[in-house]
Amino acid sequence: MKTIEFFKTMKSRFNLIPIFILLMGIVVTTSCDNEDEDPMPENPMEKSIVDVAVEAGSFTVLIEAAQKAGLADFLSTEQNITVFAPTDDAFAALLTDLNLTSLDQVDAATLASILTYHVVADKVYSNNLSSGVVASANTNSPDSEPLSLLVNVGSDVMINNAKVTTADVMASNGVIHIIDKVLLPPSVVDIATYSDDFSSLVSAVVKADLAGTLSGEGPFTVFAPTNDAFAALFAALQISGLDEVSVEDLTSILTYHVVSDNVLSSEISAGTVEAVSGEELQITIDGAVMLNGTIKVIQTDIQGTNGVVHVIDAVLVPPTEKSNTIADVAVANSEFSILVEALMKADLVGAVADKEAELTVFAPTNDAFVALLSDLGANSLDDISVETLSNILLYHVIGSKAMSTDLTSGYYPTLSTFSGNSISMYVQVDGGVSINNSTMVTAADIEADNGVIHVVDKVILPPSVVNIAIDNANFSTLVSAVVKAGLVETLSGEGPFTVFAPTNDAFDALFAALEISGIDDLTAEQLIPILTYHVVSGNVLSTDLASGTVPTLSDGKHLTVDLSSGVMINDSQVLAADIQGANGVVHVIDKVLIPE
Repeated sequence: MKTIEFFKTMKSRFNLIPIFILLMGIVVTTSCDNEDEDPMPENPMEKSIVDVAVEAGSFTVLIEAAQKAGLADFLSTEQNITVFAPTDDAFAALLTDLNLTSLDQVDAATLASILTYHVVADKVYSNNLSSGVVASANTNSPDSEPLSLLVNVGSDVMINNAKVTTADVMASNGVIHIIDKVLLPPSVVDIATYSDDFSSLVSAVVKADLAGTLSGEGPFTVFAPTNDAFAALFAALQISGLDEVSVEDLTSILTYHVVSDNVLSSEISAGTVEAVSGEELQITIDGAVMLNGTIKVIQTDIQGTNGVVHVIDAVLVPPTEKSNTIADVAVANSEFSILVEALMKADLVGAVADKEAELTVFAPTNDAFVALLSDLGANSLDDISVETLSNILLYHVIGSKAMSTDLTSGYYPTLSTFSGNSISMYVQVDGGVSINNSTMVTAADIEADNGVIHVVDKVILPPSVVNIAIDNANFSTLVSAVVKAGLVETLSGEGPFTVFAPTNDAFDALFAALEISGIDDLTAEQLIPILTYHVVSGNVLSTDLASGTVPTLSDGKHLTVDLSSGVMINDSQVLAADIQGANGVVHVIDKVLIPE
């Protein structure tokens, strides 16, 4: 088989496809009482085709063209030929279409090419014409193969786009059929437009803006689907037609039907060939030529000036690279069906399907969602607002790829936000991986094209400032103090709050200084002013702090901020800043603050 090269322009390559397809037709044979007999006896006057044309008086331009092209002798002496003869009016219309005034403006070689395209090297009477393809005497094709004429026999007999107005005019050396248009040697695109059987292909080529390309020099080999082939594709895709197919997709499909070079059926062999789309076509030959195993070539070698068409019974759909985004992984796993439903409701499927993204997703199973709905007293996801669901789902996503071996204990920003800041997730790595001290990673490192999935056994809710303390064992004493002081509900409210959170070690130092054993030795009344002294109204990030005093929730009490050496709050140092919650932010400090 000839070597198939890429087109320089992919779109150009594809425009030829619809045209080639049009050439295919179902053979509909016209008949008479005796098909073996000539419809008219041989002309007793022994007049040649040229003589008959001259005598008719309406073919003066045809004769003039034949003389200029050097074909007058051929049309007079060549035996058993058929001529589709355009009238003077047909030539006048052509000159008008070409903005020419006379044949003097057309060179002899061009005229010869046009005229030989009107000749068939056999005597074909009207009762022998049937719908299909006939080889002309014109061999101006890439491989010097005869250019094809498209015959359509219906209520009228059409040759390409010209109607036979008078048939079977006899001459001594052949037969004349008079036609109402001049036939021009067709490109593959022109051929396609001559048959209603390929209207879908033509429409596709026009929509994809490939007609100009496929009318170019070529050469092209086009595997051309019929209208029925396109109808089957639309049914399979559950769409109504081309209006629902994007130009980008059409271009990809159409260019997959075209290969470079003029490859005749006799030159096709089993194996692979590269389409102009860059994808490979698989060819098998076992009684019939098959493409990609299931698509049959049903007509071959429809020759145009810039390529050849082979008709096929189905549309070739180019192979697509298998998508393996986080969304694809979730959809393919039945354990994530509720997660997928939630992503759809929150309109976040696109975010986790983005191939350009790099994400880490902690993915709750169906059981995890069922448990959440039970805890919330909800029957289904319909009972959760889109805004709430979106915030929850985004809290399961880190905006970078982190394999389990990349994770270390600490806080990570998620895609869920409060006051424009990423809400923090506390990851603890100790043998396994846990999230916020209550959710376990049960399966890690499921890689996708755009990141990684770690399966978790609970749905993780964006934490309040109280939950941040609860979720980190280093704040267990602070949590006990908040509970004893009855401040959990207050600090779980709308806020926003900025909390300077002492560690367990900070509380131990306080207890040692007070010579007490722990929280049990302090009353709620004693704890409330101490704890509220650690809270400032607002969501104040470390970057928003300035040296000076700041009012607290402890009545009339202020904190002193000093940024001269790190961040100091009174005499305590900020160890970790900007742990963002759903109702405020936490900064970790190394001493318990005592109001004066």
